[in-house]
Amino acid sequence: MAKVLRTVGQVAGVIATVASFIPGGQPIAAVAALIAAAASIGASLLQKKPGIQGSINQVQITANGAVPYGMGRCFTAGSQLHDVGYGGKVGKTRNPYLSKVFIWSVSTAFAIDAVLFDFNVINFTGTSAQGYYNSWLYLDRQLGLRPEPDALAGPWGSIPDWGSDYKLSNYAAGLFSYRFDRDNKRWANGIPVHGVVGRWAKVYDWRKDSTYPGGSGSHRWDDEATYEYDPNVALNAITYARGRYAVGGDASMRMAGCGFPQDSIDWPAWNAFANVCDANGWEVNGFVYDGPGISLWDNLKRICAAGAAIPVISGGLLSVRFQSPKVALDTITPDDFAEGERMAPAMRTWKDRINTMVPKYRSEANKWEYVQSDAIAIEEYITLDGEPKEEENPCELVTDKDQAAQITYYELFNRRELTGWTYPLKPRLWELKLGEAYHLQDPELGIDHLVVVAAIDKDPGRTGLTVTFETETNAKHPVALAMTGTAPPPPTLVAPGEGDDVAWDGVTFDSTTAFTFDSTVGSFDET
Repeated sequence: MAKVLRTVGQVAGVIATVASFIPGGQPIAAVAALIAAAASIGASLLQKKPGIQGSINQVQITANGAVPYGMGRCFTAGSQLHDVGYGGKVGKTRNPYLSKVFIWSVSTAFAIDAVLFDFNVINFTGTSAQGYYNSWLYLDRQLGLRPEPDALAGPWGSIPDWGSDYKLSNYAAGLFSYRFDRDNKRWANGIPVHGVVGRWAKVYDWRKDSTYPGGSGSHRWDDEATYEYDPNVALNAITYARGRYAVGGDASMRMAGCGFPQDSIDWPAWNAFANVCDANGWEVNGFVYDGPGISLWDNLKRICAAGAAIPVISGGLLSVRFQSPKVALDTITPDDFAEGERMAPAMRTWKDRINTMVPKYRSEANKWEYVQSDAIAIEEYITLDGEPKEEENPCELVTDKDQAAQITYYELFNRRELTGWTYPLKPRLWELKLGEAYHLQDPELGIDHLVVVAAIDKDPGRTGLTVTFETETNAKHPVALAMTGTAPPPPTLVAPGEGDDVAWDGVTFDSTTAFTFDSTVGSFDET
């Protein structure tokens, strides 16, 4: 690691000494500030990251709200669609039934693995809960077939404002039904936080598509029925970029996702990214939301971020920049420089030089809440900066502590890679693409380094191009992938019924109160 830092430090030092001013006498620091803002459009290091979106642990209740789209394996409380009490009078209890409909995810899910109440697993036989909630709780669920054969139904006949026309095809959804009586023992503490753990969207894998060069299998881009479950980050990103459709095929109504056509994808880049995700074991587990005012591009960035990557548009195609050892495709020498100013900022600003990062990921052991892992710090950076400079790194769609640590290390190291090296180049390099690696040699500025293409500005009028590079240090990869995270201790779960018992503690009755047993509901009623 020290050797890596010395290499970067030597390059920075040489540039700072040799190129205190670029031609024209303009200070590099001033130029660098402009470059950083404008030139690194395709650079993962400088793109603004989208914030954490929504909450899977709380029910979403909105009119015409955002649609949840689940990927990988994760918990959700769902988005509430219907809520009604009914039943008339049963015994001495009026309207003892309550039914609620929740949408869990758009598109066909692979499986619902568990139903959780207060984060305890509740087993079901058919639609009926077992154990503490037996005869008090029911769940009818669906995976989102297209079309669904039947609408969700409750155990006590018709539900007001709900019926056979409400099939919710293309949505993984559930209808919870709860029974109450006047004693209210089962729900004395209220209905607990509850939801489901599922393995959500099935995805397209071009490597399993025999119509794709080198592919083998039945997957087809325009047929969602051929898709399979896989939490691989790249596969989920491409499937979301394609979009999810109500009936299938590109001419159908898009329910979620971006809507990129098949011929607009840079398939070699995504293929390489998918293989890296497989090799690293990197998964995307969580939800994004599609709705009014929500950027689909930001959602795609959220998905890619789970694999330490970022989507880019390169050469008119949807491509991706991701972390993996790079091999220079060519060497760029002074013979390739066109007329114009060459800019090579020596280092990032002090404000941007973070030396410690704290991964934050979603932990199944901690009720699926976001928790912090131990800080990732690089001591050489702390020494160079003179003090710890810490920042939290939210890993929004990550549920594995080691994956969170690995992508956080990449984020931390990449913050120190040098960026903004801007060069006018001759037409020989016209076909450069974002994310490609080259060896850049510039003896005048003391540069001899592996770099990647961060931004490209082509000017057909002068048959030349201006390219912004950032340094690439291959030695960071084995260090990043060796990172392991830590998890806080899991909380103690309250067993089903304990909360209700606590709610009843201390309840007293007047000595004149009399009770009779009502056999129709199997409980005592006050008389």
